[in-house]
Amino acid sequence: MRRSVALLAAGWLAVTLCTTAPVTRAATAPGSPPRLEDTLRYAGRTLAKEPVDARIDRVWHAVPGLCGWQLDVPESIRLSKAKHDGRVHLAWRSIPPRVRLADLPPEPIYRGPEQERSVCLMFNVSWGEQYIPSILRTLKQSGVKATFFLDGAWVKKHPDLARQIVADGHAIGSHGSGHPDFRTLTSAKLYQQIQGTNDLLQQEVGVRPRVLAPPAGAYDERTVRMARNAGMYTILWTVDTVDWRKPPASLILQRVLAGVEPGALILMHPTEPTAKALPSVIGRLQADGYQFKTVDQVVLEQTATAPPAVLQR
Repeated sequence: MRRSVALLAAGWLAVTLCTTAPVTRAATAPGSPPRLEDTLRYAGRTLAKEPVDARIDRVWHAVPGLCGWQLDVPESIRLSKAKHDGRVHLAWRSIPPRVRLADLPPEPIYRGPEQERSVCLMFNVSWGEQYIPSILRTLKQSGVKATFFLDGAWVKKHPDLARQIVADGHAIGSHGSGHPDFRTLTSAKLYQQIQGTNDLLQQEVGVRPRVLAPPAGAYDERTVRMARNAGMYTILWTVDTVDWRKPPASLILQRVLAGVEPGALILMHPTEPTAKALPSVIGRLQADGYQFKTVDQVVLEQTATAPPAVLQR
């Protein structure tokens, strides 16, 4: 998934998927196999995906868009002939939205686009380090990438654990430093929370975040504007598990399933019941057909899935 996302950003999609989708229905003479060009044009019509524009919503504030894809038939013909393996190779172009998130005025983000059946798992980390190894094991075993919003003060105390989160391939966001209420800070101190924490995370874990989760979800217009000036987006949530109160693991699962919908951002913390609930949360969401993506992918308007790169003829 990380590889396909990187290629999407470069304007191409190439993944190692095969499909036996009915792309051979193009009109040909009776009894003869479909021509390569006919197969590709049919695949282009049936597998293409239209982009989704970003928008401002009265309830959800800024809702990111979603890139689409379009088949490059001439390049697909060239690839298919060059491979000499009897299969149809597809070259896709990424189609960006006409209106992108970056085009919208500064607004907080509470959710991703509903046109894709995907969700984000988000962990705000200012404490609970004893449960992070268990959470990381579950995520690795499930093949799921999450987003960890790290408190700068916490990172100073637990740099090795923070680096392990990065090494496991998870996205890193900022959670400020010391868990203050951003609304009560002077502009100078708020600036330090945003830029200073970014500098610290860059130094300690080698990542400069593009997403900011205000502590306790407390923000004001200054926060959103200042974050945007720093090249960041202010992130809230669609589903709050309220796991910081340490409810039973079954209640955490119940809250997720009751509130989840396509595009949901699911807020959690590193608590013991969260670590216990996480395998069931992931398993139930996967069983319901949800894909997982990071918040970085959401704000970059990248898809959770990609079209096939190879078709059986």
